[in-house]
Amino acid sequence: MTTTRDDVSAEIASLVLAAQKGDQASWATLVDRFGRLVYGVCRGYQLVPSDAADVSQTVWLRLAENLHRLEHPERVGAWLVTTTRRECVALLRARSRFEPLDVEYEATPSTAPGPAEVTLRRETIAEVAAAFATIGERCQDLLRRLVCNPEQTYQELTATLGIPIGSIGPTRMRCLSKLRNALTAVNS
Repeated sequence: MTTTRDDVSAEIASLVLAAQKGDQASWATLVDRFGRLVYGVCRGYQLVPSDAADVSQTVWLRLAENLHRLEHPERVGAWLVTTTRRECVALLRARSRFEPLDVEYEATPSTAPGPAEVTLRRETIAEVAAAFATIGERCQDLLRRLVCNPEQTYQELTATLGIPIGSIGPTRMRCLSKLRNALTAVNS
């Protein structure tokens, strides 16, 4: 049995809602599920392990304080990433006021994509794939060919798809519009 993005979102939302009602097992599951993500964002700011642990604890405290305010409980992962980034920046700013920065210790975010960026990219890809699956085979085929084979000419597309050459552009626009609408539906 395959797990869809909707299944995962529903599972996360139910964990958050249960944690809002005081269910300690749900809270523990949330911490287990997102703990590495929070800590990874901290390490992306090159915090030493003790500072990363402090920021992680602060982020979990912030979630506990604001759990009842989450409008989209299924997006708790994105909320945690944003809050972690803010706490890292706040720590670095506070430190820069009180401690002289050593050139070797200066904490700057890594340019490599961290766990947060990887997770958000995966979520985006999953959303686009879910929307893409709803737009119909003809649109899927056309868009797939245009994206995967950009060197393919309209004459080749006409021969392959049986679409008149003057209809490829307007058809592409209609298909992209369907995809945009499907993405809007997936995200709402």
